[in-house]
Amino acid sequence: MSDEKSTAFGYDSAFGSPPDKSDDDLFEDLFEGSDTHHLIRSLDSYTEKEQQAAIARFKIIRFVERRIKGGWTEKNLVPILAEAKCSLGMKIPCCRALSDWKKQYYESGRSIHSLVPQHRKKGNRNRHTDSQQYIDEAIEKKYLTRERLTVAETYQYYKDQVLLANRNIVDGKITLLKDRAFYDRIKELPPYDVALARYGKRYADRKFRSVGEMLPATYPLEYVEIDHTPAPVILIDDELDIAVGRPYLTILFDRYTKCIVGLSVNWREPSYDSVRKAFLNAVLKKDWLKERYPMVENDWPCFGKIEHLVVDNGAEFWSDSLEDALRPLVTDIDYCKTAHPWEKPGVENVFDLFNRGVNNKLPGKTFTNPEQLKDYNPKKDAVIRVSTFLSFIHKWIVDIYHQDSDSRERAIPYRKWDSSKWRPNFYEGKEEEQLRIELGLLRHRTIRLGGIHLHSIRYQSDELIDYRKYNADKLYVKTKTDPSDLSHIYVYLDQEARYIKVPAVDSTGYTKGLSLFEHQRSLRVQRLHTRSLVDEEALADARLYIDGRIDEEIEYFSQPKKGKRSLPKSGNVSKIAKFRDLGSDGRTTIVNQDRGLANISPPISSDSTVEEHIPPQDFTDIEGY
Repeated sequence: MSDEKSTAFGYDSAFGSPPDKSDDDLFEDLFEGSDTHHLIRSLDSYTEKEQQAAIARFKIIRFVERRIKGGWTEKNLVPILAEAKCSLGMKIPCCRALSDWKKQYYESGRSIHSLVPQHRKKGNRNRHTDSQQYIDEAIEKKYLTRERLTVAETYQYYKDQVLLANRNIVDGKITLLKDRAFYDRIKELPPYDVALARYGKRYADRKFRSVGEMLPATYPLEYVEIDHTPAPVILIDDELDIAVGRPYLTILFDRYTKCIVGLSVNWREPSYDSVRKAFLNAVLKKDWLKERYPMVENDWPCFGKIEHLVVDNGAEFWSDSLEDALRPLVTDIDYCKTAHPWEKPGVENVFDLFNRGVNNKLPGKTFTNPEQLKDYNPKKDAVIRVSTFLSFIHKWIVDIYHQDSDSRERAIPYRKWDSSKWRPNFYEGKEEEQLRIELGLLRHRTIRLGGIHLHSIRYQSDELIDYRKYNADKLYVKTKTDPSDLSHIYVYLDQEARYIKVPAVDSTGYTKGLSLFEHQRSLRVQRLHTRSLVDEEALADARLYIDGRIDEEIEYFSQPKKGKRSLPKSGNVSKIAKFRDLGSDGRTTIVNQDRGLANISPPISSDSTVEEHIPPQDFTDIEGY
């Protein structure tokens, strides 16, 4: 083959036949020539189709290198490619294509990345179009908005704008972009900017956030996570056999041992009372477990003083009562940042495990998506009573969750707690009683003459009265209320540095065993009932009547006094009013209705007193009253 032919194929003396290499060097050549000082793109970062094409080209080049004698000319390549087709069993390129591959491969320093097909670079690379302003306008006004129009609706708006603009153009009409090309423009928009414009900053930040790392624990109860969730199952009342709805679960999770250390189940929305009950369950001994739930086989040894309580940003965790009560009991309260779920993932995982292990099996379970219900009615199918559900959850925690290994088989929660050298500091005796007081609902009140008025209830005791007598400047005190029992409160006396128990002034027994929630609802019902009995229209009529009469009286006395008889002067007309018995059961004027004021004889002068002109009468038989 002539030199001209060789030049046409891109052969250069610099690209002579390389020395043969063994099969052991095959994959070493895949990354030969790469810069070891910089990270390069790996072959598996390409699509599977691109990887297979690059490896196939590499094999063909290697096959030819070992057999070719002389230059890479068409005369020398044709018989070798025919042999390669039989030996390799793959599609063989033409001589010119193989020459292009070889040239790219050698120029790149024998890097396999040069053999990856570059189909993605094909096509029209000129992105400019005369309708670009309409494309930008459609994307900005229709797609990148909170109304979240679809791509098809956005394209329709763009198309309509172009059609209307072309209506007034005779020559050089605006070229309309095809729908597929328009969709490609949408896909090329930065994902974060799209999420920000269509869903807001909070959603965009959460979707494209970076996941951090939680603080690791080194011993039990160093970090304890707490959270709430509604149980996805409807339960039945034990006595009435009616559905009572879904309960809320409050769980405390120990980060080191993965044990559940505290639990509270109730039907009230998450509140400080939920936190209080779950915290007491976590820090106090659970020696009541076997007596209350005899079906539980193992013990629940998880209790003790907590160091760091990890909470989220729920309103119940930002209350003054929580800060005042828990600050002395824990080292710190760690508040997770908003949209940082990795800061307390353990308790979230426990909720998921419990739902999959227990709740999903129970009749009467609910679904997150209402469309999943179909013809299923949880209320009608609910058969699990409250007591049964409570036994289920304690059985699952103690005998299943604590005794089973985690998904990665790294540890068993119960064994890890039991094998730990750490032993808990716990509350007992007076310290336990003090703990229950400190976890009460915090309020500040003034000690008044009738005691302390709190929750629309009056609290009074002899100790409180004595304290008020001798501490006039210290009457603004701190109170603690047990939300489950309003029959008494605890009042902290600053001068004596102690709490005293103050009972409610209640002769009817109304507050005995009364919860704060029940009391608040009773007061609300009473207010609503009273409000329903009020006739607002009648009250409005009465008030307007009074206002009108006042205006008439003012107008009457504002008129000129011509033709009016001047009244006699008196040093104290109120005495005459007393004498005439003015009032609701008597007269409304001091004028004698039978004789008139003129018949009083003699006339009252300004120089005389009222008593001198009262007609002589015998008052000896009149008794004073």
